[in-house]
Amino acid sequence: MQSDTPAALGLDVGGHGIKAALVDGAGRVLHFEKREIAALGGRAVDAVEERLVELVAALDASAAELGVETPLPIGVGIPGFHDRRTGLLRQSPNFPGWEDVAVAARLTERLGRPVITENDANAAVLGEAWAGAAKGCDDVLMLTLGTGVGSGILVGGHLVRGHAGAGAEAGHFALYPGGRKCGCGQRGCFERYASGPALVETAEEAWFEEGQTGDLPVTSAREVFELEAETGVRPDLWASRAIERWSLDLGMGLASLVHILSPGAIVIGGGLIGAWDRFADPAQAALSKRTHPAIRGDVLPLRRAALGEAAGAVGAAAAALGHGS
Repeated sequence: MQSDTPAALGLDVGGHGIKAALVDGAGRVLHFEKREIAALGGRAVDAVEERLVELVAALDASAAELGVETPLPIGVGIPGFHDRRTGLLRQSPNFPGWEDVAVAARLTERLGRPVITENDANAAVLGEAWAGAAKGCDDVLMLTLGTGVGSGILVGGHLVRGHAGAGAEAGHFALYPGGRKCGCGQRGCFERYASGPALVETAEEAWFEEGQTGDLPVTSAREVFELEAETGVRPDLWASRAIERWSLDLGMGLASLVHILSPGAIVIGGGLIGAWDRFADPAQAALSKRTHPAIRGDVLPLRRAALGEAAGAVGAAAAALGHGS
């Protein structure tokens, strides 16, 4: 299938695996693969690099079968701070030893073609703006809700990276100054109130407020949502109160971001998206109540991420084709 449409390879590195896609110039996934990463040892620079090379070979073979002219440019999304001035990945959480590593240069030399790297959340928002829930929108805020709160921001079609690649970290503004201790060393960060572990902590507070004793009977955000689904939404139930409070915190945080950015669309993705039908409406209500009508614009309703597990890979391919620069 020979095509004149430009194409690219996109790879998305996560803590547990790598997702890879052959993507055409319209953002369509022509081939998708993924590989697991084994524990911490599999997250070392050399080990991840080997996996990336394997996946590029697999995508190249698929491109050849489809009649897509190769070699194709490559984009790689990796968690962490990417300093575009020096080309170094300064630091990557949960990846030991990834400090001041020239990942793009190493892969470019090894693969013999241009490779660019991008923060994984930046890649995700590029994907959703190119071919997903925010298609056609140049001003987009995307949050990924899971173990933490990741964020990617587009303004005028360009990624917000900030100085030294450390910008657009929406998870770490202070929602409650002096509040819960965050892994970043500060207190009260948005991430400590709108992530999965944050919901569990909020549920524990509601549990003890209810007069319960002993350990909280759940250990994950998913279990909090599942327990409430079994009993139904009940204002007198600790799980329901926790979810409402957590949704309020999510909406309040979004309101602050909307006042700063005035986006045209807000996209929500990440591991907690399975509970979308439960938290989207109360979060939207909190956001609407706290956002000035003059800047609310078209941000509501909130948009559920559309590309699923391929978002980061599609966005990495978009970056390889020059989107978001």
